[in-house]
Order: sequence, then structure tokens, then C-alpha cells
Amino acid sequence: MYTNILVATGGSPWSDAAVAYAIAIASRTGAKLHVLTVLLNPSAYTTPDVMGGVEVVADLVEHQGRELLAQAEAKAREARVDVETLYRWGSVPDIILQTAADSACDLMVLGARQLSGWKRLRLGRHVNAVAAKARRPVLVVKAPPAAAPGMPLGRRILVATGGSPWSDMAVEHAIRLARTECFALCLLHVMPGRRPEPGAEETGRAILARASMRAAEAGIEANEMLQSGDISKAIVETAAREACDGIILGSRGSSGWKRLMVGSISNAVAVKTALPVLIVKQRMPVY
Repeated sequence: MYTNILVATGGSPWSDAAVAYAIAIASRTGAKLHVLTVLLNPSAYTTPDVMGGVEVVADLVEHQGRELLAQAEAKAREARVDVETLYRWGSVPDIILQTAADSACDLMVLGARQLSGWKRLRLGRHVNAVAAKARRPVLVVKAPPAAAPGMPLGRRILVATGGSPWSDMAVEHAIRLARTECFALCLLHVMPGRRPEPGAEETGRAILARASMRAAEAGIEANEMLQSGDISKAIVETAAREACDGIILGSRGSSGWKRLMVGSISNAVAVKTALPVLIVKQRMPVY
């Protein structure tokens, strides 16, 4: 399913969760794991007039980065995962994206902090920036997997589809993942608004039927669900109600200022749920 996985770590609890999840996926798929830490410019930590302090801080930051990578590498090797570590200086989102491209990664795993109250309205700026610009799937996680490396990561995943090309890509990716990991699929279509437009139900059922047929052709167990209301809320609540272990969404690749929103639905879902959210933007190559 995956051949190269990139995970970024900064030493936070949510970064540690991302590393644990990436190791678990690599252990299941046989993918090579690339662990990256991005070191910020030392000038960000010192005042401009303290020239000598910059070198001291740079050495300290680099030392801490190497320690983080060594810890992640040890965990990966304990799980018998092929791993390499990298540290680079620069902008966090830019370095993550460039490293993913350089290493031909087909999955990026990023940690996001679990927030409450009004803070849930925003995703972390680094995660948001990477997910907005990424060309490959991005997995956003907030907690480490419950299963040990090598064990199944769950039993059921929810994939939301609206019938768009990017939704179709999410369905395709979900089917491939389900076939590899023996997941069951929950296929969800949400009709926006409390009072759906005439014909919306018929259209929604047709979209679900097409997705279900594709799953059946691949030998995947799937059940169809048609909901109405706020789309992101319905996705999050349905995933919880159906005891799903993750959510897969398609996201349109936008340009300019629109990229900052990632895709309002995928962004909102990733913010609201505690489940892993896989954001898919283009079809994966078939090996």
C-alpha cells in the first residue's frame, strides 16, 4: 500500500503520537520510514545583537534534534521497521513538503494537538499548511494507536463521499487500504442542510451505490449511510456512532489563498474529531 512514509517530529506529545502511528503503519505495510525534525533558525531564539549566542543556541537546537531522532529511530528498529532519520534547518511546512518529495513519500503523518472549546476551530498552523499544499495523502493523528506495532490498526474506517472527483479518490484509497488491512468500510454521504434540496436523496443514494459497488468488486464489506445536516458534524458523529477507527476524506487541490483552508470540510473534520483523519488529494500509483 505504502512504500515510503514521512513523519515529522518536534518532541511534543502529538509529535510522539505521529511517530508511533507512522511506525505502526510502516510495520504493517513494510514501508520505509523517514523521520524528520525541522530545526528553526537560531535567530528566532536570540536577540540580533547577541552574535555569539546564535552559535550556542544552534548547537543546542541541533543536539536536541539529534536526540529526538535517535529516540524515534530506536522505537522504529524495535518494531523492525526500516528507518532513516533526517534533520534540516528552515521553515517547518516547506521542509516537510520538500523532504516528502525528495524521498518519494506516498504518505505523510503529522501530529495535531487535541484542543477544546473555541480553540478547536483551528488546526495547527504547520499541519494546516502542509495539508493544504501536499500532493500526497496526509494522515493527521492526535493520539498513538491502541495496537502494538505489527497488529491491526482497527476494524472499520469511514469514508465520506460527495460524488466529486476528489471524493472518488478518497473512496479508491479507502478501498485499497481496506483490502490491505482487512478493514470494513462505512460509506457516508451527507446532504447539506436541514432540508435537502429536491432530488438530493436520490442523488446521494446513487453516489453511495456506486461506491458500494466498487467496494464489492474489491471484495470489501461496506455499509451505506445517508445523512443530512452540517457535513463535518455529520461525518464526525457518524464515525463515533459506528465505532470507526479512522476517517478518510478527499480534498480538492486549490491554489492561492484557498489553499490556506485545506478544504473546509476536511479541515473541520480534522479539527473536531479525535480519530485519525487521512486527507487524500490524488490517486496513488499502482505498483
